Amino acid sequence: MNRKTMLAFGIFFLVMEAAKQFYLYFGVFGEYNVWYLPFQLCSMPIYLCILYGLTGRGGVPLLTLLMDYGMLGGALSLIYHEGFTFAGHPLLTAHGYIWHTAMVILSILIFSSSIKQSRSAAPEVLSFKSYCRASALFLALAACAFVIDIALHPFGDCDMFYISPFHNSSQPVFGDVDAAIGKPAGIIIYLAAVIVGAGIVHTVYYSISRRNR
Repeated sequence: MNRKTMLAFGIFFLVMEAAKQFYLYFGVFGEYNVWYLPFQLCSMPIYLCILYGLTGRGGVPLLTLLMDYGMLGGALSLIYHEGFTFAGHPLLTAHGYIWHTAMVILSILIFSSSIKQSRSAAPEVLSFKSYCRASALFLALAACAFVIDIALHPFGDCDMFYISPFHNSSQPVFGDVDAAIGKPAGIIIYLAAVIVGAGIVHTVYYSISRRNR
């Protein structure tokens, strides 16, 4: 994936997030609400695109994470859009649709550009090894999110990656899972489900690449 394109996406996400935070502070709450700290899975393109665009660091696992987990998070959020639908605030709702659509587009661009660069063999981003490394990166980011959830809890309800230990998940189905088996096991199942979901996306992309060779 072209680093300039990645940087452009990163700047786009950064500007979009800055506008959202400004609107939330001055147009909605009048104070900072830690629930909207930009460290969800769907916030990762801000940091990862800029990191890769400026330095090239992260390499294939970073691209695979944005391709697999980005498609999963973007597509599912567009299907279940309660998390960014704000009654009385159409600009915030529009922001959510644009943001998650951009995540899906970024995923497709990473896939398509990888196919073009490696016509005779499966691109490295579609290897099982790269998926495993991307999943390890996802778990590392989830661990950071868990620490943030605990550290910022005194300042309000903070639920980065939706794995806060202080209440059941706000995600469909997984809130019921937490209630049934307890939060610790529920977090493990949730993270495992995300990894499996990204694996399904990865498999679909790999199958498409095989048909095109």
